[in-house]
Amino acid sequence: MTARSQNNEAQRQLAEVVREGVIDSVDLDAGLARVRIGDTLSPPIDWLMMTGDTTVWSPPTVGAAVVVLCPEADIERGFILNGLPSRAFAPLFLGLKNAIRFRDGALVSYDPDASTLDFNLPGAMSITAPDGVSITADVEITGNLHATGTVTGDVDVIAAGISGKSHTHGKVAAGQAISGGPQ
Repeated sequence: MTARSQNNEAQRQLAEVVREGVIDSVDLDAGLARVRIGDTLSPPIDWLMMTGDTTVWSPPTVGAAVVVLCPEADIERGFILNGLPSRAFAPLFLGLKNAIRFRDGALVSYDPDASTLDFNLPGAMSITAPDGVSITADVEITGNLHATGTVTGDVDVIAAGISGKSHTHGKVAAGQAISGGPQ
């Protein structure tokens, strides 16, 4: 075998191990996807995801460009490396920020330079924490606040600039008269 034919054979074998394709379909219940590689459609295969004590579920998107790694050139044993840049699914260009963008436009990002975590959601947000939520920070809310339980304050509650703890009432009369509003 000549050096040239050996090189061609090595390239052919490598091409069978590392294949580029496009996600054709995704089975979310099974956690498997099929990849179109030229005229060939792969069998349902796993996509690479972080697993262990912490698991990240991020299924591939139909039409996304991917790489399929096939151990010993066996596509039945192949798995998908998700995330090749493409025109259909443009990457985020946010400098040093780490971010996740979702199909509906929601964006979760962290800026290490500003130490800021940002949630930009087109819909609602829900937090379920049976043992409670603790916030150590000044909190500002733009919009209404509704509580289904008691709202308490350890120091004071200020409403429209009037202290709930140390406000005074005018027009106070003895007996059963009603005082005026807080001042």
